[in-house]
Order: sequence, then structure tokens, then C-alpha cells
Amino acid sequence: MKIWIVHAFTDRVFAGNPAAVVPLERWLPDATLQAIATENKLSETAFVVPTGLKGNYQLRWFTPATEVPICGHATLAAGAILISEIDPTLEVVVFDTHAGALIVRNTPEGYTLDLPRKQRTPWTPDDDVSAALGGFELIDAFVGEYANVVLDSEAELLAMKPDIAAINTVVRGPRQGCLVVSAPADEGKPYDFVQRFFAPGAGVDEDPVTGSAFADTAPYWCDRFDLESVVGSQMSRRGGFVRAVQTLASVRLLGQVAVYLRGELDPSLARLHNRIEAHPEAPKRKKRRARAAKQLPAIFDDPMLPGLEAAPPPPTSHPAPPDGDAK
Repeated sequence: MKIWIVHAFTDRVFAGNPAAVVPLERWLPDATLQAIATENKLSETAFVVPTGLKGNYQLRWFTPATEVPICGHATLAAGAILISEIDPTLEVVVFDTHAGALIVRNTPEGYTLDLPRKQRTPWTPDDDVSAALGGFELIDAFVGEYANVVLDSEAELLAMKPDIAAINTVVRGPRQGCLVVSAPADEGKPYDFVQRFFAPGAGVDEDPVTGSAFADTAPYWCDRFDLESVVGSQMSRRGGFVRAVQTLASVRLLGQVAVYLRGELDPSLARLHNRIEAHPEAPKRKKRRARAAKQLPAIFDDPMLPGLEAAPPPPTSHPAPPDGDAK
């Protein structure tokens, strides 16, 4: 089994969002998929399996803690690897996923990814949400794929020191413990808005660059700035940029990728099946069968061996008194 580690939404390694891409011939048990993702210790590991139609694959995403219903950067990474390294004759890849059909295309400017456009629902967050972000005033809030809040400025978003444990508690839906925070960019910057994404509910405290979060924020900032397309910057430690165009039913993200590692997983992983939850290093103990109590020969039932007389009792220092009344 081959594996790639790809840095998505960036044109250089050590930036953007890393994802592992693992092409499979057929699906392995869920326990094995989760164990591989946990061992990778990346925000996402994408597993792809061909459907039999050219350019069409099934796709699933796993964080180190759980399977997730959608992931943008790992989808972009998987599509880029299929197009550039596994089957260079492809220009378009269609993924069948839990989130529906996702399409990755190769273009002169990079790779495009179409993600579903979720309807925005107004949201009035509790004061606990503001407190979890350090007490900054929330200018706006809405719910799409994730819970979203908007701050007043890029400076506030950069200064924010969130309480991750509190976010995991106070953000209850639609995805428990997942929160997108965005703000307008400063004047003169080469991007239109900035964002950060916290997902302790999925086992990721702060994600480097999140395509599915841009699918929430890009339409919001397109509407707010009255633009057809916007450029967003995710202000994580690694950082990354995404250009987004909203359509009637989707959000088209444009980004680049950089391959960090090409390698192979040991073939024995394909044979683990659901035994992954056991402890293979522990020796298997044989079942002990209960044995019936050993029967002693009948000779031992008699207190004396044949031919032996009973010995008189040993003398005592206080012999029993004689029969009759004492004189």
C-alpha cells in the first residue's frame, strides 16, 4: 500500500494543511483505517478506492480520533495525487463520499474543488462562546456546515487566545466542538478576509487550513463585499490561502498542493482486519480444562492398613480420673 503526505492549499512544503492520501484496492475494516489515521497523527487521512469507472473513486476521511463526514483539504490532496501521480491521463476526478459527489479538476492555476454550499442560518451564540474566544465582541454569527462567528478586525482574530476545552463544551452544533472564526482583512492585504478554525470535537485543536470551513465563510464574505469571488487566508501557524467562487449549489475552491512524502505502508496492514483492537504482542493462552478430582484407591478409605493393629493412645500428664465418686 502506497502513501503520500501532501501539504494542501499551499505551493510549498511546511505550509498549508498536511493530509495523508492512501489509495486502496478495496476497503479495509474500519478499525484498520482508524488505526492508520491515528498512527499518522495528521489532521486528516484520506482513503480512496476505485469504483470501476475511470476517474471515479470512493473517498473517506479519518482524523486521529474519528471518521468525519467531509474534509476539503484532504479531498484536494487526494484528487491532486490521483491526477498527477497515479493516473496522469485524468483531468477530472469525481469522489463518491458521505457528503455527496465531490469534484477535483486540474487547471493551469492549480486544482479546483467543488464543495456543497450549505444554507446559512442566523445564530445568536451564548455569552459563553465569546468568553471561550477571550471576550471579543461577536459582530455576526451563523450556522452552515459549522458554527460560525465573525469578529471586527484581523487584529482581533490574530490576538485571540481561545480556550479549546471551553469551545468543545459550548459549541454544540451542528458539529459538536467545531467553530469557525472569521474577520475582514486589513486594508491593502492581498486577501479579502481571514479565518481560524477550531475543532476539538474532531480531535484537532486548531486546523491549519480548512477547505470545508472556507465553503462556509467564502459565500458570506462574497455577499458582504458584493464580490463574485474572494481570497481568504487562514491565520494558523502554518497558514494557507484559498480563492473561492460561489455558485448556486456549490463553492469552488482553488488551491495548490506540495508533496512532502512518498512512501509505502507494510503489506501486512491489509491482513489485520478487525484484530487491530486486540493486542497481537500478548501470547495466546490455552484454555484450561477442569479436571475431575483424582480418586484415591479404596485402601485409603480405611484408617488402618490391612494387618496393622491400632496403636494405644499416648500417655498424658493428666490421666482421666477413675470411675466412681471421689473419696
